[in-house]
Order: sequence, then structure tokens, then C-alpha cells
Amino acid sequence: LMLVARSDGSISLYHPSRSKPLKHWSSFSSQRPILRVVWSKTRPAVFFALDAASKLYFFNILQDENAPVHTESPTDAQVIDLCVPDPSVGARGSIKATVCVAFQSGHIQIHTLAGKFAEQVKNEEGDVKALVQKWTETS
Repeated sequence: LMLVARSDGSISLYHPSRSKPLKHWSSFSSQRPILRVVWSKTRPAVFFALDAASKLYFFNILQDENAPVHTESPTDAQVIDLCVPDPSVGARGSIKATVCVAFQSGHIQIHTLAGKFAEQVKNEEGDVKALVQKWTETS
């Protein structure tokens, strides 16, 4: 599956074998261009997006199929990029998932994600596959 950030402020989800998107998200960014969209490395149902106004959007397609479940708006500087590095192993073997944000000033911040965005829930992969199958049948 591939997520596509669009200049009209929307995000589309594609399957490699189809020319039309399986799912399309719009109306959450006030039509500001989406600069980056990335999947979580630890949660198959979660992805993150950054718009041109430096807003960060957190999506969980199992929690809400149609809109972000959380939004962050840094107020002190312009965010120009975000990335989701491979998770690291913390104390006692726990997974530490992070999001990195890059500012126009050249500074970078690394944020540890809260458990609801970092830790996979029971049968999450199967639930995501079932949801994608539903979207495939209706698209």
C-alpha cells in the first residue's frame, strides 16, 4: 500500500494493482498542501502527515476511517519535514517509537510517541487487512 500526499490538502491510499485510490482523506487540513505522509513503523493502522502550515496529523484508520485522531500545531517555528525512524528498544525490552520533526531554522526534535500511537494492538494487522479489503470491494 502507498500513501500519497497531495497539494490540494488531501491524502490518498493506493494499492499497487489499482489506478484509483482505495481511500481518500480530505477536508482536514483546510486545503493546505500536505508536504509529507509516512506510515508508522510499529502500528500498521497508524500514519502521520504534515501540512504547509506546520500542522502534524495523526491518523489511526481502525479508530477513525475518515479523519485524523490527533493534531499537533507547533507554535514557535515552521516545521518543514517529518520522519518516522526505525524504533529503538528501550528499558526492559520496550519499543520506543519516535517521530522526528525538522524546522526551517535547521533544528530537529525527536518526540517519543505515546503508547496509543506506538504499541500495536491485538490482531491489528488482520483488522487493517480486513479494512483494506472492504475499501477494495467498494472502490
